Amino acid sequence: MPSQIPDFYVLALVAALMILFSIVAAAMRKVRAQFAIAVIFMLILIARLVIMLIASDNYSALNLFSANPFSLFVSLLFTVGVLLVNILAYAKDASYSNFSLLSVFALMGMYMVAMSTSLVSIFIGLELMSIPTIFAMLLSKRVAIEASVKLFILASVAIALFSFGMVMVFGSSGSVALSGNVTTGLLALGALAVLIAALAFDSALFPFNLWVPDVYQGANTYITALIGGINKKVGFIALMQVLFLLFVAYKTTFVPIIYALAILTMFYGNLAALAQKNVKRMLAYSSIAHAGYISIGIAVATAYALGAALFQIAAHMIMFIGALAIVLFMESRNRHEINDYIGLHKENGFASFSLAIILLGLIGTPLTIGFIGKFLLFSSAVYANMLPLAIIGIINSIISVYYYFRVVSAMYSEKSGVSQMKMHRNVAFVVLACVLLTIVLGVYPNLLLGLANAAGTYLVG
Repeated sequence: MPSQIPDFYVLALVAALMILFSIVAAAMRKVRAQFAIAVIFMLILIARLVIMLIASDNYSALNLFSANPFSLFVSLLFTVGVLLVNILAYAKDASYSNFSLLSVFALMGMYMVAMSTSLVSIFIGLELMSIPTIFAMLLSKRVAIEASVKLFILASVAIALFSFGMVMVFGSSGSVALSGNVTTGLLALGALAVLIAALAFDSALFPFNLWVPDVYQGANTYITALIGGINKKVGFIALMQVLFLLFVAYKTTFVPIIYALAILTMFYGNLAALAQKNVKRMLAYSSIAHAGYISIGIAVATAYALGAALFQIAAHMIMFIGALAIVLFMESRNRHEINDYIGLHKENGFASFSLAIILLGLIGTPLTIGFIGKFLLFSSAVYANMLPLAIIGIINSIISVYYYFRVVSAMYSEKSGVSQMKMHRNVAFVVLACVLLTIVLGVYPNLLLGLANAAGTYLVG
């Protein structure tokens, strides 16, 4: 055990140095240096997390945090996601300095949630993630005030409910540790209901996703990539921890609840997306539908299903950030609607091809990461004798074909008088990285799948 201590604390030290140097660079108004600091330190964090995963580290600190296959895996995902969003933000935002500083604080909040062994550290982590995100929206785009206020209200309601649920857990068991020691009784049952509602807000599950599409559409596009691609996934990580580490004795109670929420969320997201003309708003409803798909793994509640849910979290993060990168590119030309994408293959073949691949992945087309994620989720439901849930998931995937192919059809329609559009190299890098990951992990998913299965097994073990 002593040999494992340095790995955990080296990770903490690197994270602390990243924050310190980011603050210094921001104070000196060295934007380029701040971007370099964010990229270099996040790459170091990614390398350190990979080393810890390979070494199968399992270490606890302060009775609040734990490095284990689950926490290390999701921390790795969030670091990759925040790195991609930072590269995207540096390409397009004059206020990148503010965003970079806030994003590293948000990343620390994500780490706290991922490595939590207590409701207290989850609470602090969610706050440390949400507040910088709200301020990033305000600082990066003045017209996003309405979206920021709506996100603030949603986050406030969620954290108030979480606080109430935490108090109820303490009243029931005398502890807020994620140890599965909650005793049976009405107070514990009420705590379960309140905590599910609180984390459903953070995960964008129906009917707790009020204003989520408004927030996504009103925010600057790279902020939308951060919220929809990463922040909402942190809500799922917290939900998994609360259900499988704290309320494991209530499995027969929470499974039907998540089962119902998964179905309602899938139908709501996909049916609402059918009526959208704005591409970013369509992707917002699509992300809600994907929250429903991820919930299938939680409802099935087996190690295989949780591994599938974690794999799908990674898949949607990659594809959503890639799609939003192309939306950012189009919005820089003041093109927001689906009809504005007509003839894109003539104006920028790379953008049209990349978006087509990503949308095919979101549908769940074979040879993409999206197909692997959905196949694993639906097969986990079948193996657990929840065939209706798998069938409903397949039906919703079929529904999504219509609105995704509207965009693909528009891009590959003919248009007269087109001129070439050049994509910023940072945006092109993010798009290329996401497309390559979508294809490579769709063809060779074993590496990511092995890590996801190990994380899921740890969670239920």
